[in-house]
Amino acid sequence: MSETTDLAYEQKVAKLDEILTRLDNSETPIDKLADDVKEGARLIKELDQKLKQVEAEVMNAFKELEGE
Repeated sequence: MSETTDLAYEQKVAKLDEILTRLDNSETPIDKLADDVKEGARLIKELDQKLKQVEAEVMNAFKELEGE
């Protein structure tokens, strides 16, 4: 399983897309299947957390604008 925590959001999306393509095309060797699924799940969780963080920051920025 590769380390993806330090990748940018777009790089994580690309990595997840690669994993999903391999899984969809049955290209993942059985010995690597569990690792790919775990890595995909971790990427989804990280991407979701980042989206929620950015959403909160954007909402705060709009609240600050409304307060001015």
